Amino acid sequence: MALTTFLEKVILKGFFKIELSGNERAIALESIRDKYAKSIRRSIIVSLLILPTIFFLDTELLALVLIPITMVSGTAWFAISLANIKKKFESFGLELTTNMFTSFVSSLSLLAILAIYSLNNDLFSPISNLRTYSPLIPIIAGILGSIAMLKIIYDLFIGALKYDINDSMLSGQHEAAEKFYKRSLSSLHFAAENLRSGKGLQVANYYIGVSFDEVFGFIKRKSGEINGIDNLIKKAHELRDNPNMTQKNADAISIELLENFIKKCKNVQGNAKKNYDAITREIHALKTKINEDQSMIDTRFAMIFEEMADLLENQGESLFRKK
Repeated sequence: MALTTFLEKVILKGFFKIELSGNERAIALESIRDKYAKSIRRSIIVSLLILPTIFFLDTELLALVLIPITMVSGTAWFAISLANIKKKFESFGLELTTNMFTSFVSSLSLLAILAIYSLNNDLFSPISNLRTYSPLIPIIAGILGSIAMLKIIYDLFIGALKYDINDSMLSGQHEAAEKFYKRSLSSLHFAAENLRSGKGLQVANYYIGVSFDEVFGFIKRKSGEINGIDNLIKKAHELRDNPNMTQKNADAISIELLENFIKKCKNVQGNAKKNYDAITREIHALKTKINEDQSMIDTRFAMIFEEMADLLENQGESLFRKK
């Protein structure tokens, strides 16, 4: 937690001063927590393992081993992190870049420690002289150093392997999400347009049903939730399959679906908060101002669906993830 806070508040302080959308901020915080902090912790462990090797064995040999590994892992890391990685599963993409970053940071840290030791040899010589007390000390140091080096090479290997699988098998970044957003946003805009025009309320009901069908279907795929979501999808199907129901019933179903949509928004950040607040205000008005005429009710629904479209567009799929 302290390392995560340090990375966010100190190292990346300037980055977080930029006005970020909710989705951008969520991605950055997730990267800090699940990639950078995790990689740095692992590199600290590797560095501790290599310390006896630096103190008690030939550092020239260690430098000859570390330099090419650092060059390879660094080149691989920058090539992968700056490329447009094609991936179907976000967690898999995070895995492979974490492996590559861990390998690079670990090898770079070891080179830094080795340089400090070499430049301050006299300072560390009392520790290095301890190897004369037992023949086991160099053996143990060699074993620990071998474990550290194998860990660096392993991270480099599996990172490269995962990237190759990702590149050859997966066909595009966030394809399911992109398809969902194109369809649901389009349906929401159509519903809002029909409600504003005052023409074709049946068409508006149909598009509302389609939109919620897409939204809750997407949440179901992402969260794995079944019972509660399935009931909401059935409600959306009622609007979709029977758009000519009485407007009172259609409005009641729409309000119920909207309230549940708001409950599913677990991670509202940045600019998306404005859209979220506007939706909740309009829902409250729909439930409390029961004497409004139908044209005003339709206008409120139109506003809600426009705000919903903006909310989904601004926040992205991270909207439905827990903070």
